[in-house]
Amino acid sequence: MTAKTFELSVGDKVYRVDVDKFDGKRALLKVDGKPYEIEVKEAAGTVSKPAFVSMPPQPATHKATTAAPEPPQVSVPSAPSGGEVTAPMPGLILDIMVAVGDHVVAGRPVVKMEAMKMENEIPSPLSGTVKAIAVKAGDHVSTDETLMVIEEE
Repeated sequence: MTAKTFELSVGDKVYRVDVDKFDGKRALLKVDGKPYEIEVKEAAGTVSKPAFVSMPPQPATHKATTAAPEPPQVSVPSAPSGGEVTAPMPGLILDIMVAVGDHVVAGRPVVKMEAMKMENEIPSPLSGTVKAIAVKAGDHVSTDETLMVIEEE
């Protein structure tokens, strides 16, 4: 995954968040330059696409010399918007878990891929019907490459 940068406002403070790696369950990111490894957890009862993550109390690799207030949660997109399911990072397609015409539910895995020596399940960004599948098991894909198209119902 190519690093993505977000600016998040918490109260009067603006944080720069660089997401270096994200596999759907864990992310490596920097908040105002301080590195963190976070675990992604979906908030109960949410319908929106972002997942919410808890920030660890200490940076993953070093301690900061100045104390800055830590945001309690950071919103990280867990799936692309619209009806396209895209690869979050380069990898190898291991399994297509649905077929054209299948009904899928938002957040449910539709593709399994291997990236960074880990198996990752890629979720559907929305509930709907699978209209097209652009890859097959064994294909190598790039970041943001379209894997399938889902039509919202």
